[in-house]
Amino acid sequence: MDQVFDVIGGICLIAGALFALLAGIGVHKFEDPYSRMHAAAKSPTLGLILVAIGAGFSIRTFPAVATVFLVVVLQLLTSPVGTHLAGRAVHLRVDVKQDGPDELARDEADQA
Repeated sequence: MDQVFDVIGGICLIAGALFALLAGIGVHKFEDPYSRMHAAAKSPTLGLILVAIGAGFSIRTFPAVATVFLVVVLQLLTSPVGTHLAGRAVHLRVDVKQDGPDELARDEADQA
């Protein structure tokens, strides 16, 4: 059974590393800030979660699994908030062509 857990852990570690690599390529290749922000937020989060799960399967001790669980929970809590704040900062500072109506500007004008 230990070998099965080691194989699952190794697969998760490799998959997580590949997602992190794809995020780096996406940040480098995409042109507009929103696409870069998407690549920098979604893929590394999934990559970190897969690496954490792989580490949990490989180590298999309670303190390690508890730490991995804490890392995953904190990543899932902080990544969307950070991405949201970065997106608002980009919206306020950079002139990016919009595909549709600018709802944030409309809502901010309604509040003023």
